[in-house]
Amino acid sequence: MNHYIAILILSVCVATVFTLITKETNEERIRYFLKLMAYMVLGSFIAAWIMYSIP
Repeated sequence: MNHYIAILILSVCVATVFTLITKETNEERIRYFLKLMAYMVLGSFIAAWIMYSIP
């Protein structure tokens, strides 16, 4: 399994749980889910880029 696929699976699981326990309506849930996914995936790429730059 590729590391990118693993982080996507983890992001989907975490975002799903957080969305279900915090938001009430479907519209809020969809928006919050997409926002969390973007934060987690972009954050992991930025962290990986920073760690790659440090010898």
